[in-house]
Amino acid sequence: MTAPFLSKRTQIAIKAEATAGTAIALAAADVSLHTGEAEWDPDIEMVPRAAMSASLSSRGSVAGTKAGKISWKQFLRGTAVAPVTASNETDFNTAMEGCGALGTVSGAPTAEQTSWIPNTGHTLDDTSGVYCTVALYQDGKIYKIHGAVGNCVLTFTTGMPVEAAFEFTGIWNTPIDGALLAPTYPVTIEPPFLDAAFSVLGYAAAKIKSFTLDFGNEIVMRPDPNNTTGFFTAQIVGRNSVGTLDPEEALVSVKDWYAAWVAGTTGAITTGVFPSGGTNYNQLQCTIAKAKYLKVGKGNRDGIATAPIDYECVATLDAGDDDFEFIQT
Repeated sequence: MTAPFLSKRTQIAIKAEATAGTAIALAAADVSLHTGEAEWDPDIEMVPRAAMSASLSSRGSVAGTKAGKISWKQFLRGTAVAPVTASNETDFNTAMEGCGALGTVSGAPTAEQTSWIPNTGHTLDDTSGVYCTVALYQDGKIYKIHGAVGNCVLTFTTGMPVEAAFEFTGIWNTPIDGALLAPTYPVTIEPPFLDAAFSVLGYAAAKIKSFTLDFGNEIVMRPDPNNTTGFFTAQIVGRNSVGTLDPEEALVSVKDWYAAWVAGTTGAITTGVFPSGGTNYNQLQCTIAKAKYLKVGKGNRDGIATAPIDYECVATLDAGDDDFEFIQT
């Protein structure tokens, strides 16, 4: 009798590829501590044979190109000691870079920090760019994709750790049997979104339950007839960073959300370092230097009127690649 697969006995492992489109071996050190159930979504193109005959019966289909997606969520945490490139990084660093946000460590001792900012050149680097091998290990079976790139949605909810929802698209690998890995999980506890000095276009009194930041990556597959799957890699070909927030409604004389929407007003959406006075290297910060409202609505949260907002991130510099910045400090 075969034992059932337990969905909670799941691990996610991810590693940047040395050469784009060439799968790389995964090990315990590549495991990210995720929360909730991870998902595997195979995508094999089934091409109908469309054979014409006297009968209306189907003549079957042909299995063509083979791709897949792996998605998961994880709470974000810093490191126990100072971050160091390639040797002491957060367990979400590779996933962030696979979503086109290049991580850079800077700062003097006791003040080191890692900053993730969108980088178009990084998404086009075939040798040291964003392409990853990603695997979902579940209770004795391994589901894997490679040549993969992703998108990320960050959710900041009051009183909870920041949650990152990652979805990676890549080249199909045939699922195989394989044991779960034996990683050393991080002991650092995720900081909650509290004492954050949150501000919306200069308004520091906004009472929100949550706000989101969607990197907005557009991903396509690169066809390759010389590959048994029909693909070379996945590729980020566009980025439209957007998000939402849900402030309490206010009098026009206090904060006119609608006037800013109609006028096309731009401004920053920022958090301070949070939690303020927290543990060094385990504090987070987010800055959207130039946001613009796409829609302002009328809502209700637990009996309190809100003004739910959709916004977009706009380039500040002519060179762009400054849509947002997420920092571990």
